Amino acid sequence: MSNNLRKQFQTAVVLDQAFLDASQDNLVNNLELIVDIEKPGGGYIHASDRNKYVVTAGVGVFYEALLTFPVIKRTVGQFQSPTLEFSTLEMELSNVDGRFNHLLPAGADYAGWVGKSVTVKLGLGEIASTYRTIFTGFVTDQGGFRRNVSSITLVARDKFDAVNKSFPNQVLTKANYPDIESDMENTLVPVIYGDWTVQVETDLASVPALVVNGANVNVNGDTSFSQNIKLVIANHPLVSFDHTQVFLRRGEKSWLIPSADIASISIGGTPSSFEIKQQSGTLTAITPDTTDQTLEFGHGDDFFVKVKGLDLSGQDDNIVAQAKSVLKIYGGLADGDFDANWAAFAAKATPAVSAISLFKSRVWLQAPENVLEFALSLLEQVRLEAFISRDLKVKILSLHLEDYQVSPSFTVRNWDTEIGSFRLSIDERTNFNRAKAVYNFLPNRNENFKETHIYKNNASIAQAGKPVSKKVVFPNLYIESTVIDQLKGILQISSAYLENVEMSLTWRSMLLDIGDFVKLNIKIQSTEFESVPALIREIGYDPAGIKIPMKLWSFQMLPFPGYTPGYSGTVGGSTAIIDEET
Repeated sequence: MSNNLRKQFQTAVVLDQAFLDASQDNLVNNLELIVDIEKPGGGYIHASDRNKYVVTAGVGVFYEALLTFPVIKRTVGQFQSPTLEFSTLEMELSNVDGRFNHLLPAGADYAGWVGKSVTVKLGLGEIASTYRTIFTGFVTDQGGFRRNVSSITLVARDKFDAVNKSFPNQVLTKANYPDIESDMENTLVPVIYGDWTVQVETDLASVPALVVNGANVNVNGDTSFSQNIKLVIANHPLVSFDHTQVFLRRGEKSWLIPSADIASISIGGTPSSFEIKQQSGTLTAITPDTTDQTLEFGHGDDFFVKVKGLDLSGQDDNIVAQAKSVLKIYGGLADGDFDANWAAFAAKATPAVSAISLFKSRVWLQAPENVLEFALSLLEQVRLEAFISRDLKVKILSLHLEDYQVSPSFTVRNWDTEIGSFRLSIDERTNFNRAKAVYNFLPNRNENFKETHIYKNNASIAQAGKPVSKKVVFPNLYIESTVIDQLKGILQISSAYLENVEMSLTWRSMLLDIGDFVKLNIKIQSTEFESVPALIREIGYDPAGIKIPMKLWSFQMLPFPGYTPGYSGTVGGSTAIIDEET
């Protein structure tokens, strides 16, 4: 039997791994949950599943036994699927004695529950210094409140649900542009990042400029062509606009507009815009069998420009910086909402296949997208994922094999797992061994302009008995070598026979988080893991006995720098040979 103090929670003032290890050793702890619910009109309801005072500096807050807690779960989502899943919490507060009637519809203090904050913490009994926040959210605007004769039910989503909105969000309207053509009204104004002066359509620009006064009789020739054509490029300032590379396209024919005819350039405002003089200089024919001519605007004329997008302080082409900017500008996040590893990954310069600081990315977006999903799709293209951390920050999870941990400090053994909870499954979405990439989205074509050759893992194909193929899309990358490196990196993981490990662990693991590595030393019936690194991809908190359900990726068959699995049949990982198909 252990000689540790069996009831360390009676003296503990810090909840750390040493305390959890000792509690596991002695089979006893005092971990409990509390919740603070903001009341309509001000103040808080302090509730728990048992009565207690939680004391700070001698002052106690009474938490009343009013509810039973559900399981709270957080996840990084599915590999190759840019979706961030939010924590959702449904709580039923007892109101059998009518104590909350004044806060309900028709009550004296009713002011609505939507948007009210909910904070759940886990700690040791009555010691406030030990409590850690595991959920912060707000009552949802749809189905967030309901009641019956004995209880109130509140549904809250975590605080990042507020980021879950659509962008771009500025449209062309008659109110702002009275002379806009009817078919242009309510058109979204694009968002632009990165360099759109290179790798675009041959002898033509690819970024469209939107005509905003085409219905003016002095612009479209109903009276004359005496007024300039006014055009909008983006809903924000630009780093640069090349006035020598403005093109007119009519059907299949294209012309270069003289730079002297470009006027009233305004790229430092919102929106960025310019004008084109009519019946002035001679347009230079670009396409074959097209003659030079002067410009007279006609309905259906398209104009294309070469620009550099939003200024990101020296990181204009950086895909991580672009994702962060989207989340801040259009999602409303602040710098304090991001984990510090965003800066580290934006600056990553080695090895070459993962040198994000040297990669070139760009964005032209006019169709509505979800802010979070779009940011996640940017990160996914350079083998990164994002999730909500235990510290309630938006954090990045790396799929760069050189970032993986060889010897995790936390070891999971049989006695850490709940009996009957250990389950294994193949990660079906992840396992493919042959792929090609399509990349370089061009707005004038409305498609990804280029594709790579097919790449494959021959050893994995031989082991599986067949190729499992996939097309991977990199719309925002446009340098072929970068795309091929990312495709090969994805194939190293996807062809490695990854397994999902699902289990519920004891309270000893409560300080672990998504993205943490653990070492599996487990033998359950015919399944054996001996010092196998595994990556946590999903974690939860189950109040029933304070269990920690989680899902992990097992790297039993995936080598990475510093780690060589001691098993035959290994075909993926950092030692995999990814060949071009001939």
